[in-house]
Amino acid sequence: MKQDELHSPSLCGYLNFFHVLGEMESQNLISQQEKKIVKQKLTVKDPSLLVLLSKQHDDNKMKEMLLTYVGQLQMTRSKSQTQELSPSRKHEGQILTQTVKMIDQLIKQLNNMFRHSHQQITEEFKDKIQKLRNIIYQIDQKEEIDITINQQLQQVYSLIKQRYSRYMNSLLLLMDEKVEPKDIQEFLKTFLNQLIGCTSYGYIVIKDEIISLHRDEKYEQLDLDEKCKSELQNLTDITEIQQIESLRKYFRNGEYILKLSSTSFFTLQIDEDFTQFMMLASKYKYLDSIIDLAQFVIYTEQQIKVQYFSILSIGDTVLEIGLEIVRCSKYLLIEQILSTINKQYEIQQINEYQPQLVTFKFKDSQSQNLFSTNMDLKKPQDLLIYNQINQLYQRYQQFIKQCYERMSFYKYFLRSKSLYMIDFDKQGRLRFLSKALPQKIKQQFNIDKTQIDQTYKQIFNSNQQMIETIETYISNSKWKLNQQEDESNKTYEIFIRKEEKQFKGFTLIVSENDWIRRKTQPPSAAKSVRQQLLQTETMDYIKKLEEFNPDIRNSVVAMYMPQTQEFIPVQQQSQKTPTLVFRKINKDQVVGKNSFLFKQREEEKKQMKTNPNKFNESHLSVKEDDLILDSLDFNIHKINTTIEKQRLVWSILARGNFVQMYAIPQDKLVNFLNEMETQYNMNNNPYHNYDHGIAVMQAVNCFVKQLLEHIGEHLFNNITRFCLLLSGLCHDVAHTGKTNTYEANSLSSLAIRYHDKVVLEQHHAATTVKILRDSQTNILCNFSDSDFRSFRKQLVSNILATDMQEHFKMLKEFESRIEQYGNDPEDLSLLCGMITHTADFNGTARKWPQSQLWSDKINQEYRAQYEEEGKKGYPQQPFMKDLDKLHVMSKNEMGFIKVIVRPLYHQMNVFGKGAFQICVNNLDETILEWDKLYQKGIQELQDQEQKQQQQKQQQQSQSQQQQQSQQQSQSQQQQQQSQSLQQETM
Repeated sequence: MKQDELHSPSLCGYLNFFHVLGEMESQNLISQQEKKIVKQKLTVKDPSLLVLLSKQHDDNKMKEMLLTYVGQLQMTRSKSQTQELSPSRKHEGQILTQTVKMIDQLIKQLNNMFRHSHQQITEEFKDKIQKLRNIIYQIDQKEEIDITINQQLQQVYSLIKQRYSRYMNSLLLLMDEKVEPKDIQEFLKTFLNQLIGCTSYGYIVIKDEIISLHRDEKYEQLDLDEKCKSELQNLTDITEIQQIESLRKYFRNGEYILKLSSTSFFTLQIDEDFTQFMMLASKYKYLDSIIDLAQFVIYTEQQIKVQYFSILSIGDTVLEIGLEIVRCSKYLLIEQILSTINKQYEIQQINEYQPQLVTFKFKDSQSQNLFSTNMDLKKPQDLLIYNQINQLYQRYQQFIKQCYERMSFYKYFLRSKSLYMIDFDKQGRLRFLSKALPQKIKQQFNIDKTQIDQTYKQIFNSNQQMIETIETYISNSKWKLNQQEDESNKTYEIFIRKEEKQFKGFTLIVSENDWIRRKTQPPSAAKSVRQQLLQTETMDYIKKLEEFNPDIRNSVVAMYMPQTQEFIPVQQQSQKTPTLVFRKINKDQVVGKNSFLFKQREEEKKQMKTNPNKFNESHLSVKEDDLILDSLDFNIHKINTTIEKQRLVWSILARGNFVQMYAIPQDKLVNFLNEMETQYNMNNNPYHNYDHGIAVMQAVNCFVKQLLEHIGEHLFNNITRFCLLLSGLCHDVAHTGKTNTYEANSLSSLAIRYHDKVVLEQHHAATTVKILRDSQTNILCNFSDSDFRSFRKQLVSNILATDMQEHFKMLKEFESRIEQYGNDPEDLSLLCGMITHTADFNGTARKWPQSQLWSDKINQEYRAQYEEEGKKGYPQQPFMKDLDKLHVMSKNEMGFIKVIVRPLYHQMNVFGKGAFQICVNNLDETILEWDKLYQKGIQELQDQEQKQQQQKQQQQSQSQQQQQSQQQSQSQQQQQQSQSLQQETM
């Protein structure tokens, strides 16, 4: 066996070495320079250091030995890793060695002179002094400058690399099962500070001629004139705000502004160490990268206000944007290298490369070719600096390459649902965590918490067996992938990472076998397994929502909880004793042929053509303005007449060519639409009326066209499109204006008929089919029996998809099947149900203030139901209480959109490849508008409470004054009585 193999340290030895060395520096036992020298000695495999590392020592013993080793080193200024690699080092070393010897001799002579003060200076001593003087002059001033430049270059490289090497660590701030908006805001601040030295930030938005400033979680309008707008529009680079006269009073010194678009601007305060990097953005053409970073920060800050946050939604973006800034940091290295050597050498730019000149070529840079006019590579000192510059730049390029490789590694685990990755650097410190560790994994491995810069020993402090396992595996010189299965039948794997023959850290991969066992079930059981997994995921999702957002238990979201969920809403019980009430359906809902009402309607239908106030065949026409029916800008509330509303419904069908395609008789279509209007409006509901039915149908029309445009015409055939439109129109027909909970609690005829299961949705579907079976209103009269049955099946399925208690299950199922969507009939049925369900919330997804109007209408129904429940002694729904108060209704609407509506539109947008982006944007704006109203309502409430408090204090003050006045009056009376008694006595 070779001698060097006998003293080859294990990986565990390397790991412990770096750990102890870092502690020694933090404890001020060694300096940063001494630490660098020790690491350099390890790089060149100093035999004495290798012997030290090859033996197993505890931390204290290792520190003692390293201190002894450091003390033995000759720490001259000329020693550095780069210089040792230089061919000129031997010559310089010889000169320095001679100098040291002569100085030693001189010291001895001087000591002798002090001991023998009477001794005279001999000629020999004078000769030694002269020789020493000559040697010192041989090491001229230029050589001393060279050594200083070498140190400065190494320091520049180290500082920049250290600054940008740990940007991924900021993600650890989000690796918690309970991530709150304040945690995300803290992450954004840390992320910006690590990448561009931003200590505080804000953004300016110009909208509707109003300029608003968002900063420190506050919002304020700026009173700015046209001059300011002009100055903002003319910005082309990162500019100090103090240069913009109209903005000075709003900002502090040292703040900068960056134009993102014609309507948005990013403001930031920059640490002085990063100012140069920001100012170089235009020169090296990476301003767009900084703009992307700023836009990401603004977007994320806005998103935490409009949806419940998931790390998976931004994890990839954080890695990519951060790495792009790291890539751009090499330009800062170039500039600082040039700035350092400019003290000694003249650097100029040339348009073309010229071999005869000493040229610096920085690969993949935006700079021109640079050359030095006074650098001579024949001189050892110049060659040394030239080589060092090239080496430092190549090493930094390699560092960037390693960051790219690490990012790819991290992104895989960020996207994985069943794997958890814990990555440590070569010093054993936590570097990255792919996602928050669930409680069951923490319990299994005895993990208390995971924080930035924690070592694996601190993380597994209560799990000595795990620490020993890690150290055993990282000591394995064969670099194998190892697995360990514990008693809980859960598997964790340890990966050793090896880059360029150097130990760069290790990674723990934690996984659960439960998912694997389920996937290996026989094919016949695959469907049931998938359903079971889907149900489990749905329940887990709902439990998390309840855990992290306790308020949803008393919000409108409670209506959307599935019945299988162990969810008990807090209900306010009336003091009255509930009685069994069998509530009959309004007679208008009965369309049987034997009813008197049916015969009466038959007479009305015969007179429709002559009644100018009733929609009839003479009103059937398509107008140019009907193009708005293909846009969500359409507003049904602006249509004043019933005839025009009916004409628009007919126009949607006619423009889709369905009237001609399915030979729908015009008289039957007119009768059908009139019957729909009657059934919808019989209860005078503020929200669930014919306007809502038309709005949903029109939204379905928009959604289908957007999906066909973004995905392709193959997505739907004509019969499916027609069925979707009809489902949207009919989905809430004959609505009672109450919820399913009310129907069940009141024991209504509908609840009894449908056994409290999906009461209203089944009623809507049944009513629709009954109307279609009537010969006077059967618009499907030319369908064959088989076509009608098929059409009816999909129609009923679409309407039942609007059942609120199926929301989470359907959303999870759709999310799981987006990527595998194909020609399976079940896929098509699910998609049609999702479209109908999504369109049911179209009012919320329209632009503000139309969305506000729809919310006001549904809340009118809720308030009326809450009042009626109280009168009749039924359990009252908590979310319906106090909806007349602005802050209560606003908070309720924000929670409803965040938890229910926005995730629905988001998944449809993912499936539709951006087809629903306008709706998502509208929802985000609506949430922000409700937030403003919420803040306004809270302020009004506080003002009211303050006013009441002041009134109370005034009343108390008046009462005290009255009491004092009475006391004074009584005192005066007593004095008068006393005086009168004294006078009588006298």
